[in-house]
Amino acid sequence: MKVSYSFSKIVKKSNLSREYLEGNAMQIVELTPYQSDWRTTASRLQTNLKTILGTSLLASSHVGSTAMPQVLARPTIDLALLVNDVVTVAKQLDLALIDGAPHTFSTVLLGQTVHLIILTNQDAYQQLLTFRDYLNAHRTDGRKYTAIRQKASQDATTYLQTKAAFMAGINDKASDWLATKDQHEHHDRTVRAELVNMCLIVNPKTGEVVVENKIDAQWRGLTFPGGHVDPGESQVSAMKREVLEETGLTVNQLKLVGTVTWVENDQGDVSLGTLYTTNDYSGHLLAGSYEGAISWQPLSALTPEKLAPGISAILKVFTDTSQNEAFWGFDDDQLRVY
Repeated sequence: MKVSYSFSKIVKKSNLSREYLEGNAMQIVELTPYQSDWRTTASRLQTNLKTILGTSLLASSHVGSTAMPQVLARPTIDLALLVNDVVTVAKQLDLALIDGAPHTFSTVLLGQTVHLIILTNQDAYQQLLTFRDYLNAHRTDGRKYTAIRQKASQDATTYLQTKAAFMAGINDKASDWLATKDQHEHHDRTVRAELVNMCLIVNPKTGEVVVENKIDAQWRGLTFPGGHVDPGESQVSAMKREVLEETGLTVNQLKLVGTVTWVENDQGDVSLGTLYTTNDYSGHLLAGSYEGAISWQPLSALTPEKLAPGISAILKVFTDTSQNEAFWGFDDDQLRVY
């Protein structure tokens, strides 16, 4: 960051070394789960800054990871300030410029250390807010943000560089999202999902596959081993457990080949199934269970009339590498394959 001579005399040089680098134990950047009182604290700090700065402060916002409930945070409140003149603000506050973090200063307000990103450019100020709002609305990118910061947290300098690189890489995406935000901001995209799975177990010597002959009154016919994912259980662990329970076989080297989705209602709630294949198994096949008889069958014998409803479409995903998804929309009368 370029600063004028007079401005550089007003602010202290960053003591990032003072905060993080005193000995090996201080090199690690602490990341902690979100704390709900951070929002209240940030609001108190903003009120305090308005009192101190008066008309010098045009706007302020709580930004950074402590303003993002879905990510791990460095437990220091970050506030973005939009001001007319940085030099004037520097005279009103005891600021220490943070090395490696442009426009960012450390100060003490109400007895605690606070980081202030002080800007005179409206677009730059808005970009910080957009980045925050984008990550709060997009959990996958929020998890990526946590992951890259965790990896870099062993060194404060690396942490700042990694964080800056991620922000630069995602700012265009966040800006595009903001441009269309009004079209979807009132639409809750959260849906309930029941997680299920199914496995095509293939005998590598004969090409036969394991099938179950379902005797359920509402869903009869041949199908493949599968079931539900329990809360907190991984997809692969659930698949191995279901296969063992239903067939007596222990499967390994599961290959994810596609998905099957049923939209259950007009709210968009779904049953989402993951589809696996394997030819790596051990154990002895059970004769059957309360759900029906279990046997090895050649694929050629699995004609549509013998299969349970919908399984013919799922079999295409299992066996055709160009097909990746079977989908049943709320208004559909059969599974479609893509």
